[in-house]
Amino acid sequence: MKDKLQIKIEVAVITFILCTTAVSIIQRNIPNVAASEQGGDNGFILSSEMIHRVTENLSNMVYTAYDDGELRKGRAFGSKGEHYAADYLVSPLTNI
Repeated sequence: MKDKLQIKIEVAVITFILCTTAVSIIQRNIPNVAASEQGGDNGFILSSEMIHRVTENLSNMVYTAYDDGELRKGRAFGSKGEHYAADYLVSPLTNI
């Protein structure tokens, strides 16, 4: 029967091998994404101005999607805010 030290060493080696394999697989699947003022062309087109505009509009959506006196639920599931956000995001995301 193996002694406890031998088992601990084997477990440590197997764990190290599994972690090394997982890290190398994860690193290979990360795409190169860069944002610039003009937008880049490395597989993805990101514009800082477009990201700022979309984020600002989604943040202000609580004020534009609901009428005065209505309970403002933000973008909660099934709310007016969610439908407004979905309708708004269709055009920016189809242009990417």
